Amino acid sequence: MNTPNTILVVEDDEAINGLLVELLSTSGYKVQSAYSGTEAKLRLEMENFQLILLDLMLPGIKGEELIKEIRKVKVMPI
Repeated sequence: MNTPNTILVVEDDEAINGLLVELLSTSGYKVQSAYSGTEAKLRLEMENFQLILLDLMLPGIKGEELIKEIRKVKVMPI
């Protein structure tokens, strides 16, 4: 599925994640949330995103490691 303007928000703090999702959704973007690096990796395998907002200090796979994994297969803004 390749929806234009689809953003993945990867942030383990629920309040920050919710705020980012709300702000982006009200601006017309399709937004999905992930609360760990592991969850983000699974979502990236299931859907194409045009942008990732990524926290670096995450449970599971750390943000820096996730960037390395993404860069092996995709070119996208993070």
